[in-house]
Amino acid sequence: MAKSKKTKIPHDKSMAKRSNPTPSSPSTASSTLAGLRADSNLWYKICVLNYDLSNPKKDHNSEMRTLCTTDELYISTPYFSPDEATRIKSAILDDGSTIEQAITSSLTNFFEKRRASGDSRPCGPHDMAPVYRLCFGIEKAEIEDKKFLSRLRRSGLAT
Repeated sequence: MAKSKKTKIPHDKSMAKRSNPTPSSPSTASSTLAGLRADSNLWYKICVLNYDLSNPKKDHNSEMRTLCTTDELYISTPYFSPDEATRIKSAILDDGSTIEQAITSSLTNFFEKRRASGDSRPCGPHDMAPVYRLCFGIEKAEIEDKKFLSRLRRSGLAT
């Protein structure tokens, strides 16, 4: 497999709204954040995860979906198939780290700051939401968009 070229990923929602090319195999376009964004069905699921992490107490369906995850980073069923989860976790960011490494590193920093403040309680999904939005380059407005919310209410995770 050829080494993927690092590209600067703009953090705007316009990329997430592009039409969906044929879903790519794990070894092709999805090896970068841009590749994940290019797969509109997968990107929708990523946005649902980000929405759910932000709204577990406001939206019963969000709470139920987050409670059904089997992965400590929430990147698993019911959101993603095992292949999709692998693609997401291994996607390369601008700095050369993977999504999984970026999330884990950010959460480690979060826990260190909490311990330093005297509060070492584990975080809930709502505490993780800003970390995930940052790692995926998702603006809060993207998961508050009326069209996105309408699709989420109508279809849930179905793509």
